[in-house]
Amino acid sequence: RIGGGQSEPLSASTGGELQHPDEELRPRVAEITSLAIEDVTGGAIVLATALPATQGWFKPTLVNDLPDGKPVDAVLSYSFRAVPPRETQRQSTQRSRVLTAALFVPDARLAGVRRIQVSGVLNSRSVQP
Repeated sequence: RIGGGQSEPLSASTGGELQHPDEELRPRVAEITSLAIEDVTGGAIVLATALPATQGWFKPTLVNDLPDGKPVDAVLSYSFRAVPPRETQRQSTQRSRVLTAALFVPDARLAGVRRIQVSGVLNSRSVQP
């Protein structure tokens, strides 16, 4: 069962590209297009879809925005990151650029969480677990 209903777009992201440059070198992708949560035994799976600016991005992943991984104000925050292409790529069609990343979040980490947020460069989306 998919929980939390539809994801909601949030305001554009601000600040530097990397909050913890020594921990994460992959840049955030441009835009988060969808976000869902699926309840599973022992926790939930966060499923995010993103759209990078060009073709060729690979190894998409959701990275916790804080080194300790704990929620802030009952919100778990993740950045959607991927490895950019080594050479300049064309933009091409939206369909050819779509990336999907999933992350298991255990029940212990979800305790007390009211929202899960995933951020790209241009926007963020959030859902209720």
